[in-house]
Amino acid sequence: MAQIGVIQILRAVAALMIVFSHAQNDCLNEAIKAHGTFARSDILPWDAGVDLFFVISGFIMVHASRRWFATPRAGSLFICRRLIRIVPLYWLITAIMLAILGYAAWTGKRPFPSFAEISASLGFVPFARPEDGQPRPIVALGWTLNYEMFFYVVFALFIRFQRFVAVAAITLTLALAVAAGSILHPSATILAYWSDPIVLEFGFGMLTALVWQSGVRCKGRLIFLLVMLGAAMLALDLDGMRSVGPLDVDANGFTRVLGAGIPMALIFAAIVLADPAFSTGSRLASFFTLLGDASYALYLFHPLAVIFARKAYLALGWEKTVGYWPLIAADLALAAGLALVIHICIEKPISTTLHNWFFDKRPQPDPKTHVVEVRQG
Repeated sequence: MAQIGVIQILRAVAALMIVFSHAQNDCLNEAIKAHGTFARSDILPWDAGVDLFFVISGFIMVHASRRWFATPRAGSLFICRRLIRIVPLYWLITAIMLAILGYAAWTGKRPFPSFAEISASLGFVPFARPEDGQPRPIVALGWTLNYEMFFYVVFALFIRFQRFVAVAAITLTLALAVAAGSILHPSATILAYWSDPIVLEFGFGMLTALVWQSGVRCKGRLIFLLVMLGAAMLALDLDGMRSVGPLDVDANGFTRVLGAGIPMALIFAAIVLADPAFSTGSRLASFFTLLGDASYALYLFHPLAVIFARKAYLALGWEKTVGYWPLIAADLALAAGLALVIHICIEKPISTTLHNWFFDKRPQPDPKTHVVEVRQG
């Protein structure tokens, strides 16, 4: 299906937006330490790639689970599939980070994380880190997975119902959680985190999936209008992503949903519902489709590529002669290459093995659904 190929390309775009944002921040931080200058590209709020990921996730969960709605044990099977998909790579990068932090603690540079912090990180439970109180796991990028896991649990609770009823109930539950958080302002980190308005972005993707499955499609003028409207809203940067410092944490809340979630949902809907579907047959499209398959690895492991590229680049002294933009290009290329290697050599074999262990004697989704589910994070 051409639309599914387009979604894989959009996943690659979302991941590359995040890598580009972090690479720019890394260069800006280095420039500041060297008393130099570096001007980030602010054409778009690049961190909105996360919001696109959330919209895509909502869509794919509905699409990939279409044969599981209103079936026995659907909830437990759904959660098992999600854990197989998410946990191995995340625990691997967490183990790598713990090794790095262990060395830092041994050299006296910083304390080693507590057992509670490690447990919360591995269990996808929001935990306020000691240094600044921000609800970030040991691998800071895992903050998005804490939202994903919350969404998966809610999804699993209602997948036992018919598809339309389930999606309506999931969306309503997310909306009620956000409403309760906005009214009660809970002090508990877990409650405040999971009631953040950003969880509504999963609902945008789920509703788009229902529209897509109903056969509704967009023609040329409507596609153009939706894309332009979404791009204009992104350009307005209503939540101030462009002003976030290189070491600061992006704020969520309603302004992020309005400034990034809704525009990304509009662009996503326009592209996915396009009729005729966008072609994905070119070599470039095939590469981005493959990179979309590896986008989870790209998201989790790109900081390692950024660190390695920066150290090599600074050791050569090239920032003094050609500036930092070649380093950003190297960051993107190295991160993409590393992600593909991890996806092919680690992620796919582990996923296949675990699926064979847990699902070899259980009802399986049809092949097309299975392919999409394995690809999606």
